[in-house]
Amino acid sequence: MAIAMRHMIILLPGIMGSVLEQEGVGQVWGLSGQALWTYLRTLGGALQSLPIQQEDITRDKLDDGIRATQLIQDLHSIPFVMEHAGYSTILRRLPEHFDVTQGSPVGPADEPNFQPREDANFFPFPYDWRRDNRVAARRLKQFIDTQLPRWRAWSGADDAQVILIGHSLGGLIARHYVEVLEGWRSCLALFTIGSPHSGALGALAAVSQGVHKAFIDFSAVMRTFPSAYQILPTDKVVEVSDDAYTYVAEAGAIPNLDRARAKAARTDFLVATREAARVNQDVAGYEQRLIPWAGTRQATLQSAIFRNGQLQVLYDQPRGVDASLADGDGTVPRISAIPDELRRAARFAVERHGWLTNNDMTLQPLLDTIVEVAAAGTQGLRGATETERPTINLRLEPVYDAPDPVVMQVTLAQPSAPTLARSQPLRFSVKPVGAPGDGAQHTATFVPGQTGQVAFEKLPPGLYQLTVGPAEIGPALPAPVHGAFEVVAADAQP
Repeated sequence: MAIAMRHMIILLPGIMGSVLEQEGVGQVWGLSGQALWTYLRTLGGALQSLPIQQEDITRDKLDDGIRATQLIQDLHSIPFVMEHAGYSTILRRLPEHFDVTQGSPVGPADEPNFQPREDANFFPFPYDWRRDNRVAARRLKQFIDTQLPRWRAWSGADDAQVILIGHSLGGLIARHYVEVLEGWRSCLALFTIGSPHSGALGALAAVSQGVHKAFIDFSAVMRTFPSAYQILPTDKVVEVSDDAYTYVAEAGAIPNLDRARAKAARTDFLVATREAARVNQDVAGYEQRLIPWAGTRQATLQSAIFRNGQLQVLYDQPRGVDASLADGDGTVPRISAIPDELRRAARFAVERHGWLTNNDMTLQPLLDTIVEVAAAGTQGLRGATETERPTINLRLEPVYDAPDPVVMQVTLAQPSAPTLARSQPLRFSVKPVGAPGDGAQHTATFVPGQTGQVAFEKLPPGLYQLTVGPAEIGPALPAPVHGAFEVVAADAQP
């Protein structure tokens, strides 16, 4: 039986996780269940609609006629930026677990005065992820300020508040609303899931080095997005000389990076959010609402070197950072997924970025925590210890050239109290997404604590989902981890 829910739940997706439609054209972004490069070719001229020609954060809508309409359902991957299994699972599980009525904050394009149904208390919240994230935060505030009183009046729950669940960039937007726009006054809890509170190195790689393959270049389009600049690392992670680290905007003339934009983006969004949270501690009635969830034990970009005009992003942590923290969810470093002041309140899951909202090993504890928070106030802020099971650390490239082999690196890591006394067979399963075929499987044996490689030969071009898990069954064995990659034909044409 579904659990009664008197509060309003809002789910915000990550970057590029909302479908975008343009007036008079139709869908201009809806990558779901297919390979990026194939999708970009099918977009044709619609791709040219995506660049932000001139941002104006005072306006809710730009003159390009583009608006976000819904969350993307199925697997999608943007190399170096994000990979995600889609939001279909969490969109199904939340209404199954809680007695909620789903509504939409977005109406038909020809109904400018649309109002959501007043009896709804679960809202997936799509947003235009190209734009300055402060616009999405403001629109979130506008929606909550209107819809929460309507829900209270309809339900009779005068004390109802909003529970925010934000995946990746969605968590940063929700936190900006809570801290900067005083959303904490209406918020019971904010769950950020794999959100880069201090930015991510993948964004730096995408902006500087680009997202391109064969004859298709998505880089110039991405560089126009204010949102991409607002998730650049905010910490000193760029090494410019031996053991000397600095901020991205102060590292010098990094190729393709607008230093002024990078500096302003850091100050205006992530740092502004962090500072507002600090100041709010002294405001009467303020309570910390954030419960961060972080993916761990996956190889994740941690730092960069900029020398002689060349940028190199690295999996090595900046000097001085404890080596035990040099992991993450494959996209967001562990230390970025958890604000400094909440290190003791964080929840952890051994999974990759795009599956944190889909894998039952992580989704069920999230649902249980929502129950606890909704039923007993702040008890859910206690946090949880990390798993003591062995873990699979997966290092996977986002794109491979056909006909080269798909090579991945795996480390079978022991917990602090080792539980594996022998070598462990792992099963690697690759399945094509949005294309026919059975995929492929490999089984390889790994020695605990050592790193090895597995290769898949002659995979046809396309998008693939990877699952790596134990070949045996047992309670002390590692939980499966997931990933996505794309194989691109060397002669791919637009």
